Amino acid sequence: MAALSASLYAQIPAGSPELVWKRVGGTTMNQGLAAPSTGPVRTLWYNERGSGLTVRTASGRVLETTDFQHWRLNTTDLQSPAQPEMAAPVSVPETGARVQAAATRLYAAGANNIYASDDQGRSWLNLTGFNGRSIIGDGFTAFAVSPADPKDISAANRHGVWRSLDGGLSWHGLNEDLPNLPARRLTGRRSLLLDDATQVQLETGVWSPTAAQAADPEAALIARASRPGIRISAAAQAAGIAYSGSADGKLYTSRDNGDTWTEAPQSTGAPVSRIWVDSDRSQSALAIAGSRIFRTVNGGLFWDDVTGTLPPTRIHALAADRSAAVIYAATDRGVLSATLSLDDAGPAASNWRSINRNLPAAIAWDLRLNPDNTLTVALDGYGVFEAQAPHRSRAVRIVNAADLSDRPAAPGSLLTILNAGVADAKAGTLAYPVIATSAQSSQLQVPFEATAGAWQLAMNGTDGRWLLPVSVRDTAPAIFVDSEGAPLLVDSASGLVMDTNIAVRAGASVSLLATGLGRVTPEWPAGIPAPVDAPPVVNGTVTAWLDGIPVEVGRATLAPGYVGYYLVELRLPRIVNRGATDLRLVMNGEESNHVRLYIEP
Repeated sequence: MAALSASLYAQIPAGSPELVWKRVGGTTMNQGLAAPSTGPVRTLWYNERGSGLTVRTASGRVLETTDFQHWRLNTTDLQSPAQPEMAAPVSVPETGARVQAAATRLYAAGANNIYASDDQGRSWLNLTGFNGRSIIGDGFTAFAVSPADPKDISAANRHGVWRSLDGGLSWHGLNEDLPNLPARRLTGRRSLLLDDATQVQLETGVWSPTAAQAADPEAALIARASRPGIRISAAAQAAGIAYSGSADGKLYTSRDNGDTWTEAPQSTGAPVSRIWVDSDRSQSALAIAGSRIFRTVNGGLFWDDVTGTLPPTRIHALAADRSAAVIYAATDRGVLSATLSLDDAGPAASNWRSINRNLPAAIAWDLRLNPDNTLTVALDGYGVFEAQAPHRSRAVRIVNAADLSDRPAAPGSLLTILNAGVADAKAGTLAYPVIATSAQSSQLQVPFEATAGAWQLAMNGTDGRWLLPVSVRDTAPAIFVDSEGAPLLVDSASGLVMDTNIAVRAGASVSLLATGLGRVTPEWPAGIPAPVDAPPVVNGTVTAWLDGIPVEVGRATLAPGYVGYYLVELRLPRIVNRGATDLRLVMNGEESNHVRLYIEP
């Protein structure tokens, strides 16, 4: 079990490092095609020698490659050459197909496939169709033949760029390094909404469409807020207050879950495109209208323009930390930050500055501030990036150490205290042992003798004293995840932490790292590492579910040599769904977080 030590405290947020953006995933998607795909490409053309290819993406970005692998921006050849004249074949394979001659061969690009004919169009060979679909996707928008070789052909469609060197008998994608992922909305830290409303999530480093498209809570709230004659364009809700904004610049507030709405006396003068609400203080909210930002601190009774000195630019999304009086904006100029009070009607946003260093120059469509004080941003074409937010949050929070969520705790649970260096902690007369501490965060363990209920946790540190609520249940299972959201697994045979990028084989036995499984037998004191030999066994029954199907649980014990961690041994069935599967634990009716487990036969 010694191999676990590098991973156990990965959920303790780091201090305040320099702002270094890290790419999350790539710019391609796994859509079951011949190679990874990306977003739509409008047109493409070879250079005069056939030694390079230039494309224009749907967002208007022009890129070129000379090694047919790596792409770079092209700021000179912005106009594509004139399209070659269409040949006059005897017939066409699809209505509207564009036919191009290349030596003695004809190629035709239809809406759904690419074809070739060696008899002037009397018969056509489908070069991309297989089992009723194109192996490189559909929606073809352009086709080009190299002037150096009639069998060197490339095609553009709504899934990216594709090339064949043998006249279409085999194809490979040119999308791996092409910055063309059409990310528009962050629906989670590792999930996206694309510009065509497709939902994708990160799976083994690649974006993949979700099996079931989740309901959009904003869309549901917009539907509830819409009334005859009022076109609602944005909505958001936190706690008991919901906000909405209309296409004609009006702002509305509801305190009954969207059943009735009150109009604010001010108008933004432009369509409201996005609303952000403080999750801890729902009276504080921000609204975007064109290039302006509006704020309310009294639940929508009054909104004031707090744009301040923000340079003229379209704003697409906002995130804020009320405790630190800081806001972040996703704009056409990238990511910007400023100082702004969200507790009172103070001055407008000030000290706007760019935090785009190390980021590609692109439109920032969305961003979110995560509980661990990291900032996630979705860039046009370039995908998702993440960095430690440059501000220091002053809000002290209790979160579950497994996934940094606000889920309840249980006897034996491991808790993370954000933004506080804790020396000692108590709830009533029970001491909560401090397992690790720093100026930025601490980890505590809930005593095994703790009882279910709502408690006030009193904590002392060198920088102050804090009193925060903590909810304790008999069981509150939670699966530990890494910074990418992948579950932490231990190989049952070797005891080593498994690489989260490697798929698990069907029929294998793996141990899942979890917390919140409650009391154990024999009883064990909190704050003391579990014994290596004969670790205490979980009292209750732990069940596991893989894509909704029960999975055999071998045993559930405390993790030998560590504090607050449990090992749940799973015996995977030999026949399971290949690829990404949904895994969760359930105990006494309490459900854990859902994680993605990747399985191969």
